[in-house]
Parts: sequence; structure tokens; C-alpha cells
Amino acid sequence: MSSSAGGAVWEEKEVWRSGGQSWRPGAEYWRRRAVLPGFLALLIVAIGIAAFVENQPLFVWAALAPGIWLALQAPEKLVGLLLLTTPMFPVIRVLQDGLGAQQVSTRGLFFSLDDPITMALLFGASVQQIRHTGPKMELFPTALLGLAALYPLVIALNLTRLDGSQSMLSCLYYLKWLQYASLLVLIPAVTRWHSMPVLLRTLRRCVVLALVASALLACYEFAEALRTGSYRSAGAFPRASGFFGTLDPSRFGASEDPVNFGVLMMAGGAIALAYATQTRTSGWVARAGAFVAALAGVFLSASRTPLLAACVAYSRLRRITFMQAVATLVFVILLVAILQPFFPSLWATTWIRFESILFEDMAIDGSAQSRLDIVLNAPVFEWDSYWLAGHGHSSYRFIAGEHLSRFTSGISRSLYNFPLTVWYDVGPVGLLLWCVLYVQLRRRLARIAAQTVQPELRALAGGLQAGLLGLAVASMFGEFPYNWRVMGFFYACCGVCLACDQVERHWRRRESGAR
Repeated sequence: MSSSAGGAVWEEKEVWRSGGQSWRPGAEYWRRRAVLPGFLALLIVAIGIAAFVENQPLFVWAALAPGIWLALQAPEKLVGLLLLTTPMFPVIRVLQDGLGAQQVSTRGLFFSLDDPITMALLFGASVQQIRHTGPKMELFPTALLGLAALYPLVIALNLTRLDGSQSMLSCLYYLKWLQYASLLVLIPAVTRWHSMPVLLRTLRRCVVLALVASALLACYEFAEALRTGSYRSAGAFPRASGFFGTLDPSRFGASEDPVNFGVLMMAGGAIALAYATQTRTSGWVARAGAFVAALAGVFLSASRTPLLAACVAYSRLRRITFMQAVATLVFVILLVAILQPFFPSLWATTWIRFESILFEDMAIDGSAQSRLDIVLNAPVFEWDSYWLAGHGHSSYRFIAGEHLSRFTSGISRSLYNFPLTVWYDVGPVGLLLWCVLYVQLRRRLARIAAQTVQPELRALAGGLQAGLLGLAVASMFGEFPYNWRVMGFFYACCGVCLACDQVERHWRRRESGAR
């Protein structure tokens, strides 16, 4: 069955194995439209690279116009760009924050290529809602709306006690978090019914590409760290991160704490492992390779937290038995024994790095005892007038430092625990909303994995479930749910999963109504 609309031929094809029928573009449509979306996607990438090379931050917004066209005509292309640019593309510094944190990309005012992409998604979703040409915008998860309203309120309450620079930074951190968290709503709203299979394929390919490319960057950074002798201190300096860490951070702000890179690779690895083990379609070798690349990135981050999170997430996904765990341990020991004669410095420096978790004199705020001291002396345990209301988004960066300097020699400005950080920032109500957000996402992903008849969607939901558990574990040792690279990538993948679930539920309702 076919029909003509606007000069394009449309065909009625079976998209979901449940039997649902969906209108999607026919061969003639794709012949006419395949070239232009691809060209515009390359144009957006070229604009971002030009802005970065020429150090012209505002020029990156020239990508907004082609991004809007893609959001209205081929949103799956835009989502694919977002999945690639968020974990890998360097940011371009606009100004320094003046608080001594110029070395880390998540501080200071900056732009990146995914900023105009996200704005284009927002515009496209708004237009589709006005025209009623796309899915009805589903405001899920509801806890996200509560957090989006709570943070500005807390920031406003703190205007009288913070200086202008600190208030501006609180607003900036909030807006960056809101930008990426909104992908949970924007991606389902901007996509169209016929693009769901394309969207799933796009996500699978982009996850594979992002993980492999990031692992290659990590290998390069790791080699540079060994060459310069900085691997032992990798946790204290923003290098060996795979985030273009060798570039000049004072100009580009492109370096990143290696632990954030490891956590991102852990989350992406959970999706790749689910794809490789839960689906039997072609391309499983590439997906398995992506998981191996993600695992390499976790190790090369030289951080303990992503390694612990990966063990929890991957064992949850695979339900690894005791004998499988023993066999894996024996394999790792044999691998180390075989490679030891060929790379003696590699294993020596690696062992020294991980040894610092136990010995206080080998790490700055890095041993288990020093992290425990920071948690036990966290500012939330001292009553003040803002204990219930909170001190403002990311206020721990510039307020908690005054408290922590009493026993950390003025080095640490982190509480190394996300629940305590949230309590300090937005009070117990904010902590409760974050817990509700976790539960809502976990339940929806579990339902999708249990009810969908699509193998790729089931694998995506299962991988996101495992990644979410890994993020929960990692959040006990850092502020990763605030990190824009980690959560931007994760929220984008969740948005695709929620969009596909929305389509499947739509066809189930149509089928039940037809009967």
C-alpha cells in the first residue's frame, strides 16, 4: 500500500515485530532526502571543528540553523551527532571562572558543539508540539520537573549570601545540567513514528563509534602519561583522560578528570555488552569490540571508582556466576604474568597508582582513609541556617572548600559523595527527588526490557539498567550525576529508549483498539 504526499512516496511497512504497522518513507523519499541530511550533519561537524581551531566560541552557534532543519526533517541524524559530540568533542572556553578551577572543563563559561544541537532539538520539539505532527510530549520522569523547579528556588534563596561570581556559576551549572537532563523529554518529543527503527540503528552505531574512538584517545593519553612520568599522579591532574587532555586547558578547557572518563566508558560499556550478548543480529563482533574498548578505557582511566562501578554493572547485566568470576580472575593473572617481562614499567606504575587507595602518604585526598575523613567531616553534618534549604547548585565547589580546608590542607573542594553533595546543594528535599528520579528511571527501563518484543530495544533497556546501577555505585565516590559529559551521553541514550517505548505502546493501543 502506498500514497503520495508532498511529492514523496510513502509505504506502509511492518516496523515492529508485534505486528504494528507504521507509515515510513519509501525508497523514492530516501533517494531525495538522503543526501541533504548527511551534508548538513557534516556541515555541523565542520562548523564545530572550525570554531575550535580558530578559538571562536560564538561561531559554534552557526550550527544552529542546519540543526533546526535536521530536528524538523531528520531528527535521528541530530541525535546521532549528539551521541558522538557529547563524549568526545572538546569545549571552547569563553572566560575563566576566577575561582582557581581553570584546569577542568566543567568549570568556567564555555561552549561545545552539542549546545546548538540541544537547542535545535528544543526548537524542533516545540514546533512539532504546536503542529501536532509528532508524539505528544511526555513529561517523564516527573522527578525531573521537581528538580528543575527546586534548583532555581535554592539559588534565589542564596543570592544574599553568595557573591556575584558564585551566583553566576551556580546558575551556569544548573543550566548545563538542565540542558542535558532535558534530553529525556526532548528526544521522545522530536522523533517521528517512522524514524524509530532508524533511531535504534543510529544509536547502536554511534555508541560503537564513540567507545572505540574514546578508547583510542585514552591509549594515546596513557602512552603520553607513561612517557612523561605522570601516570602515578593521573588522578590528581586532568590528563590521561581521553578527552583531548593534551590540548592547552587554559585556552580550550578540554581536559577532564580521568575518573569522569572512566565512568562514561563504564556506562557505554554496559550498553555495548547488552547489545553483544542479548541480540543475535549481524554486527555483534563490532559490539563486542566496543565493549572491549570500553573496558580498556575503564582501566586506562587509572581510577578505582569506574572499575568498581563496572564490576557491579556488568555482573548485574550478565549475572556472572562464581566460576565465571574465578575464570576471569585467573585469566587476568595469567595475562599480567605473560606481559610483565615485556612491559615492566606499565605494571609497576599501574600497581603504584591503585596502591594509593590504601596508603595515605601516596595520595592527596585519594586513599580510602582520607576520603572517609572527608565524608565524616562533610559540611552537611554541621547545622546552619541553610541546612534544610540548601546552599545553591554546585555550591560545594566554593563554599565547602572553606570547611574541608581544615583537614585537607586546602586541596580538596569535593565531598566525594553525590548524596552528601546534593544535600549540601539543595537540602534533603533535593536528595529525595534525586532518589525518586533514580527509581522512576530504573522501573521504566525494567518494564521496557521485560515487555518489548524488539531485541535491540530490549538490549538497550537492559544496558541502561546496568549502567544506571553502575552510576549509582560511582555516585558514592564522586559527583558524577552532575558531570555534563557522563550524564549528557547517558541521558541521550535513555531518551532514545523512552522514544522507542513510546512508539511501541502507541501501536499496542492501536492494535487493541482495532480488535
